[in-house]
Amino acid sequence: MRIVGIAGAFRPGAHVRRLLDAVARQLPESAEFEIWDGLERVPPVGNGRLPAEVDELCRVLSAADGLLITAPEHSVLPVQLKHALSWAASPMAGGVLVGKPVAVVTACVRPHEAMWTQVELHWLLGAGGAVVHRADLPVFPAARQFNVIGRLADPVARERAGSALEAVCADVREALKTRAACRFSGLAPLAAPAPIPVDELGTRPAADPGGRPRRAPARARRSGGAELSPQRS
Repeated sequence: MRIVGIAGAFRPGAHVRRLLDAVARQLPESAEFEIWDGLERVPPVGNGRLPAEVDELCRVLSAADGLLITAPEHSVLPVQLKHALSWAASPMAGGVLVGKPVAVVTACVRPHEAMWTQVELHWLLGAGGAVVHRADLPVFPAARQFNVIGRLADPVARERAGSALEAVCADVREALKTRAACRFSGLAPLAAPAPIPVDELGTRPAADPGGRPRRAPARARRSGGAELSPQRS
C-alpha cells in the first residue's frame, strides 16, 4: 500500500507540515508513505505541454494507491495547492485521480475556515474523480498540538484523523483485492488511464531527471534520528 502525502505549506516547520507527519504516523505499519514536496514549484493551469513539475506530480499520483492532504485555514490556503489539484484533475493528467481515495485533514482555530477549505479541496479532487474522506481537527491555541514523539496530542484529533485514514486504507485494500482477483482470473482490472505520453498527443514533456519526490516509508526516520513506528491499524 503506497500513500502519498501533500502538505499545504512550504516551510518544513510549518504547522500543516507537522500535521502531515503526525497524521501519517497513524498509518498501518505495512504502508509505504511518501511526501511530495514540489508544491511550491507548481505553475498555474495552462494549455499545451505539461510543465516538468506537473509531470512529476502526475507520475507520483499515478503510482500511489491513496493520498493524504493536510491544509491550513482557507484564508492562507496556498494557491499552488489549488494549481496542483487542478492540473491533476485535468484531462492532460490522464485520470491520475480517478477512483483514488484521499484523506483531507484540516486543523483550524475557526470552524468556518475549515469548512471552506474542505469544500474547495473536495470540489477540486472530486472534479478529477477522487473519493474524498474528510477530517477536521480541533485546534486550541493554548494547548499543545503534538506530543514529544510528534503524534497528535489530542485524543479527539487522533480519532478523527484515524477514521479518515481507515476509510482510505479500506478503499485501497478493496482495490488491491480486486486487482489480485482479476489477475488470478486472467481478466484485466479496471484502472485509471496512465498519463498521456508526448509521442501520442504532444502534451507531455520528458520527465524531469531531478527533483524526485522525497520518499519516506511508514516506519520513517525523523530529523532527530529516532526511528518511530506508526500506529498499527
